[in-house]
Amino acid sequence: MEDSEKRRLLAPLLLAIFMRALPLTMFGPLLAGIARSLGAGLAEIGWIVATYATGSLIAQPVMGRLSDLRGRKRILIACVVLFGLGSIVCALATSLWVLVAGRIVQALGAGGIQPVVTAIVADHFAPGERGGPLGSVYGMYGLGTMAGALAGGAIVSAALWLSANASLGAGVSRELASFPWHLVFWVNVALALATLAATSALAPDEPSMHNGSDGFDYPGIVLVATFTASLMIAATATGIAAIAGLAGAAASLIALYFWEPRARAPLFDPALFRGRGPLLVYGIAFVFGLPSFSLTIYSATYLIAGFGASEAQSGLALFGLAAAYVAGAIAGGRATRTMGSKIPLIGGVLGTGAALASLAAFPSMPAVVASMVLAGLGLGIASAPPNALLLAYFRKAQTGGASGLALMLATSGSITAPALISAFIHHGGADAGVEFRQAFGVGAVLCAVCAALSTALPAPQREVG
Repeated sequence: MEDSEKRRLLAPLLLAIFMRALPLTMFGPLLAGIARSLGAGLAEIGWIVATYATGSLIAQPVMGRLSDLRGRKRILIACVVLFGLGSIVCALATSLWVLVAGRIVQALGAGGIQPVVTAIVADHFAPGERGGPLGSVYGMYGLGTMAGALAGGAIVSAALWLSANASLGAGVSRELASFPWHLVFWVNVALALATLAATSALAPDEPSMHNGSDGFDYPGIVLVATFTASLMIAATATGIAAIAGLAGAAASLIALYFWEPRARAPLFDPALFRGRGPLLVYGIAFVFGLPSFSLTIYSATYLIAGFGASEAQSGLALFGLAAAYVAGAIAGGRATRTMGSKIPLIGGVLGTGAALASLAAFPSMPAVVASMVLAGLGLGIASAPPNALLLAYFRKAQTGGASGLALMLATSGSITAPALISAFIHHGGADAGVEFRQAFGVGAVLCAVCAALSTALPAPQREVG
C-alpha cells in the first residue's frame, strides 16, 4: 500500500476515534443540569455514567472479536450506526430511564470502535510502521477528550442563548430552554453521520484477513456482561449488595473459564492467552488502568476538594493534562517506530508514576497542576506501545479480539478507580485532600509494578499474519 493510500485509510479511522472520545468528557459538567431538567437526583443521574462505562466494557471484546470473524469495515460501520442511534434516543429523552437506555446503545457502539480501528491498523501497516499510526490514533483520542471538555458546556450555553434570543418558534425555544443538553446529543448525531459517510468509503475487507468461522459465542457475551455488571455493583454498593456483586463477578468469570474452550467460535480465542508476552500485556493493561483513571477522573476533583479551586480552574488544569496526553501519544508512537515498544512503555509508565507520587507528596496547587501535565505526558507516551506489542504477537485474524480484550482490562479502571477513591474518602479519618493523596500514592506504587512487568516483556520475534 502506497503512503498516500495509507493516509487516506487513516483519515476516516481518526474521525471515528474522535467521535468515540468526544462524549467521554462532555457530560461531567452537565450532570447537575441534566438531573434538574429530568427531576432526578445526582445519585440517580450517576446511572448515565455507570451504564456508559459498562456498555463500553462489554462492547470492546465483543466488537473486536466480531471484526475478526465478520470483517473490519462491516463491524466498524455497525459501531458508528449504534453510536448514532443511541445519540438520537438520548436527544429525544425526557425521562431518566430513556436517557439511560440511549446511553447503553451509544456505549455499545462507542466501545467497539477503538479495538476495530486498532485491528485495521494491524491489517494495513507492517510492524515497523505501526507506531506512527497508533500514536496518531491515541493522539486523536486525546484531542477528542480535550474538545469534549470544552464543547459540552459551550453547546448548552449556546442552546440557552438560542432559546432566549433566536426566533425559532415556541416549540423549539421551549425544547432548548427545558432540555438544553439535547443539543449536545444532536451534535453527536451529526458527527456520527459524517463518520458513517467517511467509513463507508473504506475499501472492502479482504476475505483472507479473517478466519471465516461460523457462529458466535452468545453465552460468552452474556457471561462477560454479567461479570461487568457484577463488578460495577461490587465497586459502587456496600454491605450485602457489594458481596453479592463480588460473588456474581467470580461466578461468571469461573463459568467463562470453563465455557470458552468448549465454544464453537469462542469470544476469547484460547490462542490469545498463549505466550508470556500477551499475558504480560494484559496484566499491565489491567493494573495500569486504575492509576490512569484515578488521574483522568479525579485529579481535577482533587484541585477543587483540596485547594478550593473553581470549576473553571480545574477544567483548565484537566485541559492541560489532555493536551500533554496528545503530545505524549504522538511522541510515544514515533518512539515505538524507532526504538521498539518496550522502552517507551516503561518510560511512559514511570512518568505517570512520578506524577502520581508528586500529587501524593506535594500538596500545593502549582505542584498539582504541574503533576497533571506530567501525568498527561506519561499516559500519552504509554498509550501506543501495548497495542503495538499485541499486534506483533498475533496473526492479523486475531488482532481485533486481542486489542478488545486488552482495552476491556485497561478500562476496567473506570470501575476500580472510583471504588478506590471512595474507599479512601469514606473510610479514612482525615480530610478529603489527604485521602486523595493516599489514593494517588497507591497509584504510584501500581505504576512501579507495571514498569517492573514491562521489563519482562519479550520482543516479538517475527511478523505473524
